[in-house]
Amino acid sequence: MTEKTIINNLIDWSIIIVSFQSKKVIKNSLEALFSQKGTQIEIFVVDNNSTDGTQDILQEFSDRITVICNPINVGFSRAANLPLDRAKGRFVLFLNPDVMIKNPYFLKKMAHLFEEEKKVGAIGPSLYYPDGKIQPSMSLTYPNQKWAMSSLPVYPGKIAALLGACLAIRKEILEELGGFDEDFFLYGEDQDLCLRIRKLGFSLAYCPQIQAFHIGGHSTENISAQLLWERKLQAEYIFYNKHYSKRAIDRIALIQLIKSHWELFLLSSLGSAILTPSKLNEKKCKYKAIRSQALAHLFSKQQEKN
Repeated sequence: MTEKTIINNLIDWSIIIVSFQSKKVIKNSLEALFSQKGTQIEIFVVDNNSTDGTQDILQEFSDRITVICNPINVGFSRAANLPLDRAKGRFVLFLNPDVMIKNPYFLKKMAHLFEEEKKVGAIGPSLYYPDGKIQPSMSLTYPNQKWAMSSLPVYPGKIAALLGACLAIRKEILEELGGFDEDFFLYGEDQDLCLRIRKLGFSLAYCPQIQAFHIGGHSTENISAQLLWERKLQAEYIFYNKHYSKRAIDRIALIQLIKSHWELFLLSSLGSAILTPSKLNEKKCKYKAIRSQALAHLFSKQQEKN
């Protein structure tokens, strides 16, 4: 085999999609990927036991993608990690099934940025809703960071985290970090991974000139507001316990407990007059979850003292 043939067979991108009840969106996402130009790609789709016909659609493309079907929903982090030991790309793109990449040179541009900026460990594009409105997809701070500044020294770059819906990372960094932390079932895993990338000495890059479209929320549309907020708050406290000092977490829990009590009081008193029933229910679920996690942390702290 000639050197030129070897070079041409190199994989630039390993694309990993975790699907769950994604029948409505997965086909458009895959077909957009097949249209990428100027780059060599491989695609893995890990399905978390969808029951809506998603797996039937995936089988239609089985000659162009690698499909992994989990017998149960193992969560995002564990599913996303499954193909990593088989991924041959220099770079890995984690992509939600409801993200569509319309620019055929999207991946080529991403690879060029990595090649130009050797100390950039992860890149996120600008994401837009289907109606053209821009979607928040990067953050300059971590959850409740202002109460935990002593826990976070200065790390490379100004960007704290990028949204995991469309997140490009150097493969060697993922190998060193072991991928996503599987303690996170859903939510928070992207913030955790981004912080660990910065701890290795790499910065993060947000590139508004590179764009994708993200519907958002399709896999959680049938989950109750209560369960949704419980998962979000559970993920927050996993993040706190990994990266913040005990003193900082105690402070955050106490502040959240006080705030949630006050917000729930206001919602009970005035909520029905200014909010729709569905919005009122969502806000109550949110602050009940905040209160529950804060109480759980403070209770466990008291148990440790005893």
